[in-house]
Amino acid sequence: MTRETKYRILVSICGEIWMKKYYSNTRRMKQTMETDILILGAGIGGYQTFRVLEKYLKKERLHRKITIVDRNNYFTFVPMLHEAATGSIEPTHCAIPLRALVAGTPHTFCKASVEYIDPKKKIVKTSVGSMSYQYCVIALGSVTNYFKTPGAKEHSQHVRTLDGAMRLKHEFIHTLETCGDEPVTLNIVGGGYTGVEVAGQYADLAKKDLKQLYPNTSIGIRVIQAGDGILPHMSVAIQQKVEKRLVRQGVIIQKNAKVTHVSKGSIEINDHDNIKSDITIWTAGFETLGATYMKTGVNDRGRIDVTGELHMEEFPDTYALGDIANIQDPTTHISYPQLAEAAYHEGTYVAKHLVRTLKHKKTTPFRFHSKGQLMPIGDWYGVAQIGPFVLFGKFAWWIRRTVYLLFMPGFLRKLRIVFDWTLHSFGVRDVISVDTANVEEHTQ
Repeated sequence: MTRETKYRILVSICGEIWMKKYYSNTRRMKQTMETDILILGAGIGGYQTFRVLEKYLKKERLHRKITIVDRNNYFTFVPMLHEAATGSIEPTHCAIPLRALVAGTPHTFCKASVEYIDPKKKIVKTSVGSMSYQYCVIALGSVTNYFKTPGAKEHSQHVRTLDGAMRLKHEFIHTLETCGDEPVTLNIVGGGYTGVEVAGQYADLAKKDLKQLYPNTSIGIRVIQAGDGILPHMSVAIQQKVEKRLVRQGVIIQKNAKVTHVSKGSIEINDHDNIKSDITIWTAGFETLGATYMKTGVNDRGRIDVTGELHMEEFPDTYALGDIANIQDPTTHISYPQLAEAAYHEGTYVAKHLVRTLKHKKTTPFRFHSKGQLMPIGDWYGVAQIGPFVLFGKFAWWIRRTVYLLFMPGFLRKLRIVFDWTLHSFGVRDVISVDTANVEEHTQ
């Protein structure tokens, strides 16, 4: 064998080894995307984390890449969904495209569902592949809790998501269009904040707009509460005042009534009473699914246990906030409430904490002090509990609208919502129903 032949064989072997290594690394890069800060979930907490973090990274000239992951390509402002479901505002006006959030920045958005989180290896498995991170913020929220009630998931609507609100709107209007002169019954399961807000909106819709549009159709609205009073987390005086308001609007309040079965057209209460239900809206509660995503650090309620600085005890580079996190007051050791207001402040805290950590600065524990509760009950009436003060009526309703409008991200979104509100004040609500699940191409 000549020297030239030996040289060619050696070059060929080296080239083959290099090519295998190159393509192996390329495949690995395609399979696992790397990022500095990974935000899982774009609800109120995750969205706020990104907004504040992006601002402070730029201000402090810290070059870190953020990747935000969500199954939807939009952020939903949940506090306005009950208005979207009843036609007060255009449903898409309470949503913001996440692509617009990262446009013009070095950061990215990935539309994917989270499947598994490994905080030890710092890897997250998603429906589009794996992602590795230096820091991770888990803000995956919660889902509707049907309490294993037979038929509840299949035969009821909810207002926790944008598509849920749109489906409810379609289902309600479709029922009105097809019922003839038969009365329509709407049952709301759960007398908490959401249930009361939804009941108030539908009561006003039935009393005003639908009387003009469907003059021959009567609409019955009922709130079904398992406990002995609505709004169990508020004072008895507020409960009584709100109940009186709803009854005056024509809403039936049924207490100590547990829904035990839901079917198409009816629901069963306390295992024996069957009542008609053309539309069933489930607002009875929610549950967190932390154990679905992780094998460690999750308590028996499905929430991720975190320290006073909102990161996991064993894995300080992995944070959790919002509904999925079990965050306790450092003094009383009582868990903070799972509220949108709390998630908003938790997102702000985590963003600032991350920046201080990157700059090796001292950090302090998170503390949450609620500013109060704001709740509309139909049009021109609300409840505002601000510290020891409680307001009822038009002024409370106006405070609620103003505050939530200020919290709504994006100037154009604010403008569109104000425009919707103005049109609604001078005319009937939007009762157009589009069934996106059964779209047929047909022109005439």
